[in-house]
Amino acid sequence: MEKKLFLKGLICGVLLTVFLAGGLYFAKQLLFSNDPDGVVEVEKPNSFEEKALKQIETLRTSIKNSFLYEVDDDAMLAEISRGVMKSLGDPYSVYYTAEEYDEMMNQSNGMYYGIGVSVTPSNEKDYTGCKVVRAFSGSPAEEAGIQTGDIVKSIGGTDVTGMNLADAAALMRGQLDSYVDLVILRDGEELNFRIQRRKIEIDTATGRMVTDTIGYIYVAEFDSVTSSQFDRIFDELRSKGMEKLIVDLRENPGGLVRTATDMCDKFLDEGMIVYTKDKQGRVNEYRSKTGGDETLPMVVLVNGNSASASEIFAGAMQARGRAKLVGTTTYGKGIVQGVFNLPGQKDGIKLTISSYFTPADVCIHGVGIKPDIEVELSDDYKNKKNPTDEDDNQLQRAIQELMNTP
Repeated sequence: MEKKLFLKGLICGVLLTVFLAGGLYFAKQLLFSNDPDGVVEVEKPNSFEEKALKQIETLRTSIKNSFLYEVDDDAMLAEISRGVMKSLGDPYSVYYTAEEYDEMMNQSNGMYYGIGVSVTPSNEKDYTGCKVVRAFSGSPAEEAGIQTGDIVKSIGGTDVTGMNLADAAALMRGQLDSYVDLVILRDGEELNFRIQRRKIEIDTATGRMVTDTIGYIYVAEFDSVTSSQFDRIFDELRSKGMEKLIVDLRENPGGLVRTATDMCDKFLDEGMIVYTKDKQGRVNEYRSKTGGDETLPMVVLVNGNSASASEIFAGAMQARGRAKLVGTTTYGKGIVQGVFNLPGQKDGIKLTISSYFTPADVCIHGVGIKPDIEVELSDDYKNKKNPTDEDDNQLQRAIQELMNTP
């Protein structure tokens, strides 16, 4: 539904006009212009589309006539596309080359070549870039010593300060067995890492029993494989005697809306999970069906890095009275992105297309979701190199809540 809504708007939008409708004109008038003075006589532009084409034409002609070196037209077009998306001022709206698009789609399917970290936009004062929310278990990043909370300053010699998240993440991916150098800021100190890229197959959901009757499932991201991984672990824990469940969404930056709603459907009876509203005010509802497990006592753990699809799951559980939230206020990303190939092309874009609302009719963008039971993570846990479940006071509070639930 999101894709259909967006494509209707895209056909009439700026991108399609500039890159498709203007493509033939650009090719004829710019790439093959022989004007010796670099001046193109055109009528005064009246619309944005005309102004954009004239600006590109003027730049391209000047470059063609005066620039000393050879020009990579594909690279130029990619940078024009990036610039259009960057001008939106939205860190979640980005352009992907065909290669980047393929890599991104592979990652959403749970596999890619990289170092094995999950990153989110940094909220650090006076810094815009990315922050590590998780180094995956057994990944090159974990083995190298990358930690949750590390600020990424540069990747492969490229300063990523001010760079949008997708571009920074793309720099960490690359060919199998190649190396990438990272400069990390940690507690005011710069640290240098050289890490070999490997095939990363993400276990986005992992679980275990934390007491004889309480199961625990950690969800790292909401990828296309997450729902089936979650179901498999859930069934395993049931076979081990699970009577109550903790779902841990701490440090989970989000992912696919459909995955989050599918997982909600497992625990809810018929009703609203989340709904989205686009620029035209059109509403798209995601509703649970009958048949979900409505009786299993549950607690959901959240923190300031629980974002996007994590907040959809947590918000639905809280608003529907299905589970209590324990931890700290979530990140506050209440907007939805669509990922699309540009029509007739292999490159693509990710674009913010709607806001989402919890079943309580609340858009939490920039605000977050306040947990039912607020618990700050203890310094003892943060400062320990290998903390245990007993050191995790948020987890222990969740266990206590379930122990007191009939």
